[in-house]
Amino acid sequence: MKHLRYKTLAGAIQLALLGIPTANAADVDALERRIHELESRLEKFEKATAAAPAPTAAAAPAVNPEVQKLTRKVNTLERKLEVQDEVTASNFTKLPKFDVSTNGFRISSQDGQHEVRIRGAMQADGRFFSEDSNRQAIDSFELKQGRVWLEGKVFKNIYYKIMPDFAAGGNILPDAYLDYAYLSEASLLVGKFKPSLSLERLQGDADGTFLERAFPTYLASNRDVGVQLHGAFSKSGFTTEVIPGPIDAKNTFTYQVGVMNGSGDDGSPNNNSKDTDDNKEFVGRLFAHPFQHTGYSWLEGFGVGVAGTVGDPNAQALKSQATPIGRNTYLDYTKTYTVGNTKNTAPVSNGEQYRLYPQAYWYAGPFGLMAEYVASSQTISGKDNKGKNTNIRQDNTAWQLLGSWVVTGEDNSFGAVKPIQNFSPLDGRWGALQFAARWSEMDIDNGTFKILDPTQSATHATAWTLGANWYLNAYALIRADYEQTSFDGGATAIKGGDRPTEQVFATRFQLSF
Repeated sequence: MKHLRYKTLAGAIQLALLGIPTANAADVDALERRIHELESRLEKFEKATAAAPAPTAAAAPAVNPEVQKLTRKVNTLERKLEVQDEVTASNFTKLPKFDVSTNGFRISSQDGQHEVRIRGAMQADGRFFSEDSNRQAIDSFELKQGRVWLEGKVFKNIYYKIMPDFAAGGNILPDAYLDYAYLSEASLLVGKFKPSLSLERLQGDADGTFLERAFPTYLASNRDVGVQLHGAFSKSGFTTEVIPGPIDAKNTFTYQVGVMNGSGDDGSPNNNSKDTDDNKEFVGRLFAHPFQHTGYSWLEGFGVGVAGTVGDPNAQALKSQATPIGRNTYLDYTKTYTVGNTKNTAPVSNGEQYRLYPQAYWYAGPFGLMAEYVASSQTISGKDNKGKNTNIRQDNTAWQLLGSWVVTGEDNSFGAVKPIQNFSPLDGRWGALQFAARWSEMDIDNGTFKILDPTQSATHATAWTLGANWYLNAYALIRADYEQTSFDGGATAIKGGDRPTEQVFATRFQLSF
């Protein structure tokens, strides 16, 4: 009985500290004092009864009315405390669960059906160009990302993500979507997200190998608004994991089929900007890990797939193309011909458009490879060097090959590297170190320069990149990249010459949790 009272008091104190309504502390104290008083009186009667002469065999045992009365009162008070204990236990089941660990800050319901996770990311960059780079290249420091976002689920199957970016200028809401994942084989994604197209674009913004993505990424849309059906399947005997969002890099076979507004090469609808026509873009992607669960560990991390789009934009603005690390424009759609004293207006994408993206990666132990190719075709409408309206078929291509090696023994992956030991130099721990190299090329259709001034934009760009990533822990890392980009055409000083080679060293401190 004493144990019950102490347990009830402890529960009442905990609930009071948590701010959950419970019995008044004074009432509990009063009940305690009353029970103690009645127990004392009962104990005295029991001792007196025990000391009295034993009744004869023929005599019926005497029943003390006062003892019965006290017993009933004690039983009543104990039942009240039992009821209070049941209420306390019921209130505890309604408390949310708080988790602050390597998984970040998470709040979830006791039954696991509702969850919210608070996440954040910050990227601070520095870029420094050699003196013989293009004069437009400026040494600078930049806050590339400043994001705080919410993601989680409600009613077990409805996942969500709301991610603003306070360092992104006009594009202040990169992601905002709902994903109804009732079945792993068929989930419905609705809102603003990355179209399932470029492999490197689909990689997490904090998980890439270099500061910036390679040329193929910039022929795909950055973000778009629409709806996407997606699903995953595993080999017989293995559980299919539910992976919400536009990318699944874990299950054996995945697919995505979507209908989007269409935002153009490297485009993204800013501040919920409205679609300008009824035409929509269709996006599809198939990806597989054919050797998953086969027992061949060195092939488990091999994935291969293909993605593509079909659309018919109507007078869609064209976004200029820039170098991967330096982010300096080498294909500028505003640099049109000047006819007389009048400069031609910028061309637009106007007509049938399609893209094709074969893609693959392979991660085995500390080593990693990624390969991607894109063929992009669209109709461009503009004016030529005589001021006449002209339509050209622009067929652009780009590709990349990327290799990486984690020299400290950790496993390489499509996601972030997880250090075996967190950075703590006083304890002799230095985190994880990854080296990487990349070759990437972009070829612009020559017909483009019937509309654009060839002395202002290059027709071909080739970039090779070396990088080192120092992972201090699961959240923080320091990147350092060197990239050299050479061009065919695009010289501003000599007609027909080549744009000066761009040489840039860039570094980034990143925190992502």
